[in-house]
Amino acid sequence: PKAWTEKAAKLRQVVADILPIDVHCSQPLAPDALPSAGADCLVSCFCLESVSPDLAAFTRALGHIGKLLRPGGHLMLIGALGESYYFAGPGVRIPVVPLNEAQVCTSLKESGYTLIRLEVYTLTQDMRVGVDDVTGVFFVKAKKD
Repeated sequence: PKAWTEKAAKLRQVVADILPIDVHCSQPLAPDALPSAGADCLVSCFCLESVSPDLAAFTRALGHIGKLLRPGGHLMLIGALGESYYFAGPGVRIPVVPLNEAQVCTSLKESGYTLIRLEVYTLTQDMRVGVDDVTGVFFVKAKKD
């Protein structure tokens, strides 16, 4: 518990703000929401594929959020592979654009990022709990060109 308390305190010292954005707008934030140089790092976890109706929209969303990064800034992206839906509650089925590893890499490149690291974790059958049809998870570290 002490280690987590210390980590939380350090994180609160360096994180200035958490801002909601609309990744489908070409200008996802108000122009004065970030320093003019752009953000050092953006983090997105299981979001872009969930809010994008297709691969083209996913790629555009990557490009839109890239406008928020300073040149050389980093994108940390975690997402689902092979997932076409998930249940958000009883009777609430959310569509997801199903991605594969190659599509993620191509979308990053087309959106102006250099891939630094990609890790893929394939879910075993016993880890699939029936709330979605995900086959794996990807972890990306990329740099804005």
